[in-house]
Amino acid sequence: MPAPSNLKEFIAIVYGPGREADRRKIFADDYKASRFFAKADMFLGDANVYRIVYGASAYSWLNYASELWSIFPKRPQGQNHGFRILIESATAASGLQETANFKATTKATFVTLDWNMKWMNDAFGMSEQAQYYSEHDDALDRWDIEREHWGKNHVKSIDNFLARPAYVKAEAFGAGTGGATAVTQATFVIETIDRMINSSSEATFYVGNGGISGGTSANLYPYDANKFRLGYAGTGYGNGAWDSVVDENAGVLRAFDLDLLDGVLRQVEINGATRAGLVMLTGPDTADVIAKKLEAKQRFTTVTRMSRSLNGVTRETGVGVDAGFEAMTYKSIPIFTARALWAVRGAIPGALTPIYGVHLPDAYISVGMPTLYLQTDRDDWLVLDKLRYKAAYVTAAELVFTRFNTHFKIRDIQE
Repeated sequence: MPAPSNLKEFIAIVYGPGREADRRKIFADDYKASRFFAKADMFLGDANVYRIVYGASAYSWLNYASELWSIFPKRPQGQNHGFRILIESATAASGLQETANFKATTKATFVTLDWNMKWMNDAFGMSEQAQYYSEHDDALDRWDIEREHWGKNHVKSIDNFLARPAYVKAEAFGAGTGGATAVTQATFVIETIDRMINSSSEATFYVGNGGISGGTSANLYPYDANKFRLGYAGTGYGNGAWDSVVDENAGVLRAFDLDLLDGVLRQVEINGATRAGLVMLTGPDTADVIAKKLEAKQRFTTVTRMSRSLNGVTRETGVGVDAGFEAMTYKSIPIFTARALWAVRGAIPGALTPIYGVHLPDAYISVGMPTLYLQTDRDDWLVLDKLRYKAAYVTAAELVFTRFNTHFKIRDIQE
């Protein structure tokens, strides 16, 4: 007969009448051959009462959600890690009189933007002894559980890097006016959204790549390029050729108002962004504040969608108010919340998570190598010089923006 598959069947065989033949077989064959239970029992309780747990499951209470990595479009990296950008074109055409000369020609100017691919990994390991007893005496397979855990954690950790703030002056951390306590940008970590969406208007608040605080020396351009921002006064949203549209208040909090959103949306649309290509990224705290302000403005008992047609193309608008319901939008632009952004919402007490407006046609994640899983085996003990197993998830990628003035950021806000 087959070995009993559960405790109830085992007790029925041991104590049930007429089961002598089954009992002999179990004790003679299965117990002696160690086939009765594949793994040892886990005993829980005090010295008098034991509860036996067979094959106890392992559950994780960690949040593995990835909101940022999943939003950006992915493109395989080609042979060229960079591109040229046209920054000055010929002057605009003008009317010509019959005897007038053509306008003087202007030569276009190009600059090159390039980046380094970033390799990121999550590694884990286990000794041969731990692996051996996991296969024999433990009630769970630790290696499989850890492999699943670190795979989920790998994407979550990339989200955390994408959400990190750029360099910030020491005053924001309460460290006084001297020196700079900066959230540094590591060389071998994917670029951050905050360093991509910034402007020369922030120069007096941020610490530049060279560690110089304030003034027009804070070149915040990503990829450690340390260029393109020097010399701009930073008035308004920022007047540099490479600036994003940034509404900031030099670290002094001000109440959030929808007029701030309207202002940056107006400017990025003037710069060439389209509503259909924009998404907003922020924390759940700021999203709740936006929802409250939109709900307070709703005065109609019904909402409706409208269709409009232009040159044979029909587009349906969003409903009148889309906040606080199944999907949150503002003027047809979806608002996505990210736990990673909320976790680094700012060093200033009481600050809301900044709002980032990303024009997806001008931003993507360049993937040099899709996530790769590597694992050693017993054959690798001599190479490791230990009775040990090691494994890692590795991804090569970089955040790439092909334009900057079609993206926006609102920071230094409170409810």
